[in-house]
Amino acid sequence: MCGYPLADSGLARRIERAGVGDMIAWVHEAREGRIYPEAASLKVGGGVAVWFEPDNIVNGSLGLGMDRRVEREEIAAMVAFFAERGASASTNVCPHADSSLMRWLAEYGFLAADFEMVLYQPLPAASAACVADGVEVRIAVTPEERGIWADLEARGFTDDKASEGHHTLSRSISLRADGVHFIGYLEGEPVGTGMLNIVDGVAMFNGDSTLPCARGRGVQTSILAERLRYAADAGCDIGVIEATPGGVSQRNQERAGFRHAYTRVGLELPHRS
Repeated sequence: MCGYPLADSGLARRIERAGVGDMIAWVHEAREGRIYPEAASLKVGGGVAVWFEPDNIVNGSLGLGMDRRVEREEIAAMVAFFAERGASASTNVCPHADSSLMRWLAEYGFLAADFEMVLYQPLPAASAACVADGVEVRIAVTPEERGIWADLEARGFTDDKASEGHHTLSRSISLRADGVHFIGYLEGEPVGTGMLNIVDGVAMFNGDSTLPCARGRGVQTSILAERLRYAADAGCDIGVIEATPGGVSQRNQERAGFRHAYTRVGLELPHRS
């Protein structure tokens, strides 16, 4: 393992590029698989805007302004992309983006809505945790296992109060051909999930979810440890994960060796009457 690379603009560009490529691939799979037949993406401002269905929590844009200036017309195109689908525009802005991006977003009236921490660590991990007692982690391979993964992810993410929309979203994620889906078993029962996507040597960790009844038993720590090992064996040199600032997930991720790279700000364009 090499030392931690500097959390500079070069690292941020690499992480954001990987995220853009991942979202474009997901939109294509979701549309071709007919789970979200109207799913669409728009390459804009060096990043991408994506839309799956009305009110989907994944709708939005990312990666804009990372390698060049953003023009006013590009923000207009992004706003129009969402407006044509009856939605307000939203975007996640990296603090390393060109300053032109914030200028045009401000002119259009975008408002800050939330923050998202991006954490990273070099691979292989210096000290990967062991799987906790009573926990087993397996990769979901068969359609039946993918179905279990989808059900667990939806239920765990919503504290066992998943709507049909949440189940549809989880099913879409579970069917991704370019994702590696992990299930955590506690005393033989499936209770948690994690996912790994690899883009150009960047391992992106997502899909973390544990049923409320199984929390605090080392399930997520075990799933993360197995994903770190898998990513290193697959040749990845950097791992990336996201978290709500100050949450339990952030603390667990830092214990596993992740460090803060930067914090994205989520901006939304208010609905206009």
